[in-house]
Amino acid sequence: MRRPEALPQRWNGCTLTPALLRAEGIHPQRLRRADTDRVFYGFYRQDADQLTLGMRAVLLAEELPDCVVSDVTAARVLGLHLPWEVARDDAVHLTQPAGTARRIRRHGVTSHRRELREGQVMLIGGVPVTTPARTWFDLAARCSLTSVVAFGDQLVRQPRQRFEGRDEPFASLRELVGVVEEAGRVPGKARAKEALGLIRVGADSFKETELRLALVDAGLPEPELQVPADPADPFSHPADMGYPGLKIAIQYDGGTHFDPDQQRRNQRRDNDFHAQGWLLLCYNSSDAQNGFRRAVSQVRSAVRLRAT
Repeated sequence: MRRPEALPQRWNGCTLTPALLRAEGIHPQRLRRADTDRVFYGFYRQDADQLTLGMRAVLLAEELPDCVVSDVTAARVLGLHLPWEVARDDAVHLTQPAGTARRIRRHGVTSHRRELREGQVMLIGGVPVTTPARTWFDLAARCSLTSVVAFGDQLVRQPRQRFEGRDEPFASLRELVGVVEEAGRVPGKARAKEALGLIRVGADSFKETELRLALVDAGLPEPELQVPADPADPFSHPADMGYPGLKIAIQYDGGTHFDPDQQRRNQRRDNDFHAQGWLLLCYNSSDAQNGFRRAVSQVRSAVRLRAT
């Protein structure tokens, strides 16, 4: 079989279109050969099989003026954890200006028409992407209140430079409030507004937020977050949440807590709390499967006993 004509080296890493090939005197059928792959209809790359969904979204936004990468696609580009309701959405989401008449009809692309205010779009690699706060708001219409709160907790938590390579939150609570206040009557606004009153700094995972909300929904006092065993000791390892006045500590141990190194750290944490006279209650994914009903019951009993 005759080998396909080599494409110009200057096109390596570039998006290819039929119009580009015609301008170079190359028949567009050349794009169908084995050394090129379709990114989207009408767009091809020589390395398309290596592109992540986020990279594909960025490439498409570069080719379509006035489009902003948004929704679940923006969350992936920003490196955010998605709520379960939208985690399987593999479409590329793009937002166009509210008054545009153009329709984007491409397989695997979901387009939105929205008004994006100043400060709600940021550039990543030269491509416009909705900010974390605006992305949170846009997803509110598709998620439960618990998930909207958990996503918000993720944005406002204080990161650890040592582990995450950043020392600033993705967004502040003020930014979230601003996005809600600037929005008109759109789906999800009421849920986002309700979530604002429940978002807290200090939750390190979605499951921690779910556990906290389950306790509050059951009528228990809202626990404090990141509670140290010994407040006077700056090196005291904190529990995820608890009631310091009653010396009740509550910990959610996710999957990473079961590797050997983490288990040793957990043991030191547990010993610190026990030595200080705390009651430490630990939960994991098996407790989350039934909505933390057992956890709620145990915490209620512990609060009742320690309050007497």
